Amino acid sequence: MIKTTVSMTPELYSALTRAALDSGTNVSREIETHLRESAYIQKYIQEVRAEPAEGAHLVNPRMLRAKSKVAEATVSS
Repeated sequence: MIKTTVSMTPELYSALTRAALDSGTNVSREIETHLRESAYIQKYIQEVRAEPAEGAHLVNPRMLRAKSKVAEATVSS
């Protein structure tokens, strides 16, 4: 497991808490379950499984932000 922090609205957190109570799990398990069930995320899960040596898990997030800022500066110029 990889631990991460997620920011969300109080409304969404309350809904996830209720779902967790109903299912007898915790909020983090609810988030993982709903993300895994998402058709959008399923596409990327399949890509990672097809090429486990490739993918976002090998990318440094700081590098992505830096490249994004460079691309924004280039587009706005």
